[in-house]
Amino acid sequence: MSAKSDIRTGESDFVRAKTELAAVAAKSGALVSGVAATGAFENAPQGRRPDDLLPRAKSVFVVGGAQPRAGDWQSPNYQHMEVTTTSDRIHGLALKMARIIEDQYGYYAVCIPPGVDQGQQPFMSISMAAELAGCGSRSLAGPVLHPQYGFMYFGAVITTMPLPADGPSSIAACPAPECVTMYESEGVTPCTRVCPLESGGCLSGRIEQGTFTKRQYDAARCSTRVQNYWVPGFQKVLGEALREEDTEKQKLILYSSIFSRTLWSMTYSNVSQGQCAECMRVCPVGRAHRTKR
Repeated sequence: MSAKSDIRTGESDFVRAKTELAAVAAKSGALVSGVAATGAFENAPQGRRPDDLLPRAKSVFVVGGAQPRAGDWQSPNYQHMEVTTTSDRIHGLALKMARIIEDQYGYYAVCIPPGVDQGQQPFMSISMAAELAGCGSRSLAGPVLHPQYGFMYFGAVITTMPLPADGPSSIAACPAPECVTMYESEGVTPCTRVCPLESGGCLSGRIEQGTFTKRQYDAARCSTRVQNYWVPGFQKVLGEALREEDTEKQKLILYSSIFSRTLWSMTYSNVSQGQCAECMRVCPVGRAHRTKR
């Protein structure tokens, strides 16, 4: 009997189904996967919870991987990452998993869109989903980090399929032991030193008893660096071009390097690409996987 007919008659082994989905995800390139129960999203804003996108949702299946290559972190020309992105691959994998859940198991599935909804807010926090599914933990710098692999991209699928939940990981990836030692001697960590809030950067925080506390993150300031060439950059340059009355100056704006870069990044990427990732470049979590000859 097929998995689809098993589940539809109520005889499914959801543990087995979860194992099968995880195996497909791993074979398709995911480094990690996990499941979060929809009830765990109680701290998410109203309108941005799983059942706001899919009524009667029971689970959120999360996949993680598609990291920038080790060479990307070594390149001094970090802008190249905007057009050689790997994040769209993990979204493509999430779409594949959604189709498998519907076609093979007979349950509804919705892939969380990677873009933004009203108010420049995500449809649902994929980072929260990754954390609640045990695929990593929050970091002082902000991104969810896996204790072994460090920074990665995530995709998530909301489904009415009641898969067994993993729950948050008991292992905190951040701060790494090296960061604790550095903080004890210098009062900073690699990420807060490279982007200090008090000196025009975006990050600040303390480490107490091996745990980061009093984290501060200037999201508005960070976005001016992270999204230089994506949609916000396009909107800014286009606005300037429309306001310019001199046709020759207007032409210079439209054919400028920044506008050309913006169009390239939007063409190659269906999700926002960060042009500044210095906090992750210096992060020791997952460094072994970014160290080559």
